[in-house]
Amino acid sequence: CPVCGEIYNTYFKPPKTDNVCDLHPEAELTHRADDNQETVQARLKTFAEQTRPLLEYYQALSILHRVDGTREPEEIYRDIEKVVTSEE
Repeated sequence: CPVCGEIYNTYFKPPKTDNVCDLHPEAELTHRADDNQETVQARLKTFAEQTRPLLEYYQALSILHRVDGTREPEEIYRDIEKVVTSEE
């Protein structure tokens, strides 16, 4: 929202009315310039080519640690801190 900065997501957190901020109905929502199908496809391709092989490599060595990044930042931080400071 250009008025309050609220962020919406078409799939995970859509506004109650399409393209309108829930808190400021007078404000039409804006989109990022790179918020399109081509950009998402390019990111997924990059992930498949560059990131997935690294995940598989570290998983095979049993040193891959996964952290759920969909939670509150404080919870994510605590989990990462545990991984980084562990003696294992």
